[in-house]
Amino acid sequence: MMGVAAMTMGIALTSCSKNDIDFSQRPSEHEKALEQYADAFAKTFGTPAAYQTWGFGSAVTTRSAMPNSNEWGTSSGAGYLNFPKPADITPEERAAVLAVFNEKGATSYTSIIDVDSFYVQQVYCGPNGSKMNELATTVNYTRERKVISWWPYQDEVVETSVDPYDDIINNFNGGKYSGNGEQGCMLMYNSATKDFSYKTSQGGGQRWYNHWRMEKITVNGKVGYYVGFDHESAKQGSDANNNELDVRDYIYNDWIIKIVPSLGYKEDQTDKIKESGRVICEDLGAIGDFDFNDVVFDATVYESGKAIITLQAAGGTLELSVAGKEVHEAMLGAENAKNGSVYKMINTGQGATAEPYTFEVTGISSLNSIPVVVKKINAGEVTSYELSANMGQAPQKICVPTSFKWCKERKSLKDAYPGFKSWATGDSQIWSASNDDPSLLYNAN
Repeated sequence: MMGVAAMTMGIALTSCSKNDIDFSQRPSEHEKALEQYADAFAKTFGTPAAYQTWGFGSAVTTRSAMPNSNEWGTSSGAGYLNFPKPADITPEERAAVLAVFNEKGATSYTSIIDVDSFYVQQVYCGPNGSKMNELATTVNYTRERKVISWWPYQDEVVETSVDPYDDIINNFNGGKYSGNGEQGCMLMYNSATKDFSYKTSQGGGQRWYNHWRMEKITVNGKVGYYVGFDHESAKQGSDANNNELDVRDYIYNDWIIKIVPSLGYKEDQTDKIKESGRVICEDLGAIGDFDFNDVVFDATVYESGKAIITLQAAGGTLELSVAGKEVHEAMLGAENAKNGSVYKMINTGQGATAEPYTFEVTGISSLNSIPVVVKKINAGEVTSYELSANMGQAPQKICVPTSFKWCKERKSLKDAYPGFKSWATGDSQIWSASNDDPSLLYNAN
């Protein structure tokens, strides 16, 4: 029996020799790093929401007004969804526009531009205009974001079923002109400029009227698009007071607004802007700091696939390329990009400073498709991997408005932007403007 046992043991030992062990199933160094990163992200911020797309799109996007002017940015050009806020209406512009709309007009007009994202600005409000208590753009379709692939996530905007409702231009009444504040300027996103309507506080009250006229007017060499409204109101009943009645005069000067198309719009433009934003990244080099400044770049993607990319910062010391361009060498020059064997940090409060670097590439379908590739060398072994932002998983890159101020080196988003944690785990609030401590941000002033 001992002989049999020994024989059995010998067989067992032989069957487990190292020559027969399958090492192909062992996780790679990158796979280990991904697992460590996901664990650290969950411990710091919580489990990501299942449908969180990290700013690169959502499963469904509905059109709406964007009523919070503090999210639009400033007149310097940086703003919500990368839409520069329009300049104030000047007295000279107001007078020139009013002169055109003071003329007697025809009974109906059509739109001369068709844009889906735009600002609406107050230009002029007359005595009858102050009676208009609501304004809307009339839209007969809905726009939704159709998911093409859940893994990796990919979507597209499609027009779907007929929608009988109007887009109300929030906080925008005829009698509440106040310069260029919330009552005088409103951003509309995924809406339309095909038709307009208003309500009146006089007479029938809740009736809608769509007596409008659009004009293209040039003031001091600058082209603008303006919509004027002709007021009308009806009596609530046959025995109602005649003061409730206002017969239209076909002069569209009671209330005048300006339509300012979104960034990049040109009448003769054939290659329209598809997406624009700022991308902040973690390169998986030092796991756990979550400063998301290992590379920071702005990008505008056009429908043709062309993309204009501007490199802003490189807080990582690993070799890293954006759309094939090594960021440290592009911003500093190949001869100045390294300290010894590692790359210099750029524009993060440590290391070097440099001007932004802009270049153009083709073949890009979306902001999320711009390849961000890291090359890591460990014990002579070279590993290359692409950073990702997959739905519901810990992101290595996040898309934010171009007005976003990125973190200084090793200053976590958790501290710099307290709202990020609840946003990442499912709260839909805007988080990228929630900083209370500018000392944590690079170039905050």
